[in-house]
Amino acid sequence: MLSMNPSRKGFPVKRMTRMLLLPAGCLPVVIFLGACSPQGEGGSPAPEQRVFLDEARALLTEGETALAIDLFTRAIANGESPVEARLERARAHLAMGQLPQAIEDLGRAIKLDPKKADAYYYLGVAKARSKDLAGAIEAYGGAIGVQPDYVKAYANRAGILGGQGKVKEAIADCDTAIRLDPYNAPFLVNRGIFYKQSGNIARALKDWDAALELDPKLAGAYFNRGMHYGAEGDYAKALNDLDKVLELQPGDIRALRFRAMARDGLEDYEGAVEDFSAVLKRAPGQAGVWLARSKAWEKIGDQEKAAADRLKAVSLNPALGEEP
Repeated sequence: MLSMNPSRKGFPVKRMTRMLLLPAGCLPVVIFLGACSPQGEGGSPAPEQRVFLDEARALLTEGETALAIDLFTRAIANGESPVEARLERARAHLAMGQLPQAIEDLGRAIKLDPKKADAYYYLGVAKARSKDLAGAIEAYGGAIGVQPDYVKAYANRAGILGGQGKVKEAIADCDTAIRLDPYNAPFLVNRGIFYKQSGNIARALKDWDAALELDPKLAGAYFNRGMHYGAEGDYAKALNDLDKVLELQPGDIRALRFRAMARDGLEDYEGAVEDFSAVLKRAPGQAGVWLARSKAWEKIGDQEKAAADRLKAVSLNPALGEEP
């Protein structure tokens, strides 16, 4: 995907030109990207004027997002595929975290072409990132209305619905996504989470097991299954799954914390201290972890270290000093 990009070496002008090869005997013509006559979104530029959109796409692919936005803007002014230019400029704005600009572009793209499913989808992404969850659900619904097999729209809408406690609706969207793309293991992981929320643990475990059959390196499935086993007091199974998570994602703080708890449950207090220590190295402000390590030190018999950790925990959260 990467190509030579002179702008990275301080020569953006070279990256911003195009040479047109003419018949023998003619002089070459250099088109500078700043030297156009804007046609507006309804204009119809001649083919040789369509120089901005392709260049902007190339820059976006190469990670030159700010330059790409500038060229998408020029493409829009030049009348080059206004719907596509708006849509792709919105994607660039999303990559830059510029959510209001992305939402404006996507709304305009939808007005220009109400059948553009991608515009609705990315509007859903932008709305979700803006915490406008109702707007995101509506936008994903728009994508599905235009394109009923839009898998990612179902999956993203399911995530929002599940987060709102609308578990039946979330599972229904997951069902559709899995039917459309049965080999996408993360969809199974998510549906398992929603089944767990609904209290159907057997179906949740079935989905996580199926996800791992499809992808044995799927850390999320191991983590959720390990969390379930730990909550049920099956610490050996929990430890096995959390070990897998940490093989795949070394240093994962959540996995370290819950593995420490599983080790504590198996009376491996030194192992628990090791994992709690690894968590605190990465996130020293977690009062609860200081307290948990304090209790593990007590079980080992090191009262001095236990007292020091408890003092640290209380300094971070005075309410912990009220615990017996």
